[in-house]
Amino acid sequence: MTLAELNASLKTARLQAYAEARGGWPVPLAGALYWAVLAWLGTRMAPEDWSVTAAIFSGAIFPVAVALAALLRNPFMKVQIPDQGVVFMAMGAMLLFWPGAIAAMWTYNALAPLLIAIGISGHWPVFGWSYGRPAPFIAHAVIRAGTVSAIWLLLPEDRFTLLPAAVAGIYLVTVLALYVDSGQVARKLKSTAS
Repeated sequence: MTLAELNASLKTARLQAYAEARGGWPVPLAGALYWAVLAWLGTRMAPEDWSVTAAIFSGAIFPVAVALAALLRNPFMKVQIPDQGVVFMAMGAMLLFWPGAIAAMWTYNALAPLLIAIGISGHWPVFGWSYGRPAPFIAHAVIRAGTVSAIWLLLPEDRFTLLPAAVAGIYLVTVLALYVDSGQVARKLKSTAS
């Protein structure tokens, strides 16, 4: 098998995983819930309490995604991704932003929403690559980083409310995009197989 054939085979396997998992949309749906709750808490908590709560409960995103997948019958956890190991490495690398976020909480807490919003999206491009469909995942991360940076710079009074609400909205758009795109990929794979 030539390198070109191997790459083509790997690309097809990635796209099949993407189609079977429907783009893994329960994960961004769980992210949308997390950020929507943070937007609501931003109207009710002191910024310091908000940041600690955001840090602690960020670990709930994946378990909520698994529960949503079971409830909504999305098999993303059962789908075998050809490059599964790189996904776990990307998640580990994403966690490296936390020391900066924690330092910000202790020294200049207003930075925390910005750092958390951008930091938690660090693995998105690799997820897209592992599915053979990087564009929607990269778009999510870039739009998210640009949007939260603009809110943080231009609307400082909304850093703990509008900023998380914007992230929740971006996640919801991403859910829709992944659902539609993965369906199109599934139809294309089916038509080329027959």
